Amino acid sequence: MKQAKIPLEMIGFLMGLLLLVGIVALAGCQSADSDEAEAVEAVANVEPLLVETATAVTPTEAPATEPTLEPAPVDNCLDCHTNKDLLIQTADPEEEVIAENEGEG
Repeated sequence: MKQAKIPLEMIGFLMGLLLLVGIVALAGCQSADSDEAEAVEAVANVEPLLVETATAVTPTEAPATEPTLEPAPVDNCLDCHTNKDLLIQTADPEEEVIAENEGEG
């Protein structure tokens, strides 16, 4: 009989502990309406402060020199393929195709 009594005591202890944790959790979830109202009222009664702003900014470093411009590399392929007149002049003329199944024979 003693063996059956120990698990029942353990279950009772665990149930009591679970009940205690639940009560603490529920107490933490209560809303404080009066505290919120006081906080909102305190924020509404605050007067704004004047803040001085800077009028001029002094540079801390000398400005960097402008980079030198390097000439762009010459791309002959791009120049040739974008020039329409040059494409027309250098294009192969269409050859007249002679059909072998026409004519005598």
